[in-house]
Amino acid sequence: MKIDLLITEIHTGGAERCCTQLAIYLRQKKHDVRVISIAPAPTGQTETDLLRDLEKHQIHVEFLNASKSSQIPWAYRKLNRLIEQSKPDIAQTFLWHANLLGAWCYSKAHVPVIAGARVAEPRRLRSALAWSWRNCVEKVVCVSDEVANWCAAYEKFPKEKLLVIPNGIVLPDHWKDPANNPAHGVPDEKILLFVGRFETQKGIDILLESTPMILQALPNHRLVLIGQGNWSDTWKNWLHQSPLEDRVELLGRRSDVLDWMRRACLLLLPARYEGMPNVILEAMAVGLTVSSTRVEGIEYLLGETTNEQSVPPNHWDSWVNLTIELAKDSQSLARLGLANRQRAEKLFQLDAQLQRYELLYLEILSKLSRESEDQ
Repeated sequence: MKIDLLITEIHTGGAERCCTQLAIYLRQKKHDVRVISIAPAPTGQTETDLLRDLEKHQIHVEFLNASKSSQIPWAYRKLNRLIEQSKPDIAQTFLWHANLLGAWCYSKAHVPVIAGARVAEPRRLRSALAWSWRNCVEKVVCVSDEVANWCAAYEKFPKEKLLVIPNGIVLPDHWKDPANNPAHGVPDEKILLFVGRFETQKGIDILLESTPMILQALPNHRLVLIGQGNWSDTWKNWLHQSPLEDRVELLGRRSDVLDWMRRACLLLLPARYEGMPNVILEAMAVGLTVSSTRVEGIEYLLGETTNEQSVPPNHWDSWVNLTIELAKDSQSLARLGLANRQRAEKLFQLDAQLQRYELLYLEILSKLSRESEDQ
């Protein structure tokens, strides 16, 4: 198959990582893969990790160089030219702007399109615009049941067009049983870890407000934050003036996230909305317990231990209490960490999820071929 993967940008993030992993998998299966980014090429050491992975596997990458919404018409024209020059058999899109642009351009060229829905998008204007591309796609791949339900309820996609393929993870070979691992259960370093964009979606403002209370209740713990975003400067200014400065570390973007997860005793995610947070899946892969809000995808990920590792969305006091209780309970940390690892191993192996994309493409092309022959 000749396959285009269209994404909004190739920066470090869950959708971008999924796109990269899928491209590499399809290339290894001998398919002809092209990745197209609407935004310009990323810059900076940590931001170019995914691009380097694609180049290492000799996957062709095109950039439409549209960095803001006003440049979408330019991206539309450029994408149409790319399709004319080299028309794929099928196209997969990731994230809202790519779903919109890809549906318009590929359907115009009679290329079947599969969209990708990764969050329960709260911006109603975006949901309202789904009418403009809803009928242009063959399927919408959703990362969780909650996202699929959102697409049906708010974007009015017929349920037969919706398919759930969750994120996947490569399990570390050298992981040890959390019950016997000093980095879990009774760690020498008592690290509370946040990994994600410094944006209100991730509850980074709630974490800032709650940090004094959490660290006061946990005098032997420290907080480590990995990521960047609009709240980065606010965190830096607060930390510079805080008596907790020696117990909080702002590390920015890092390429060694899993190493920090192995050292931590608890992952924190007070998110307002999600789809299926990759950071939770990564934590599960290394046997790390989490303290999260019960946003979209959390129950899908955590299963039977959901109530022990999460609270309802926007229940911030309950989330703080859960964080403190879990951090103090070494037996629960070990037990839940082990349960997380076992669930990741059973349900979320990466290759199994990527294969489902490949089989979906083959199924759609076969169906369209049969329909064409019958006409």
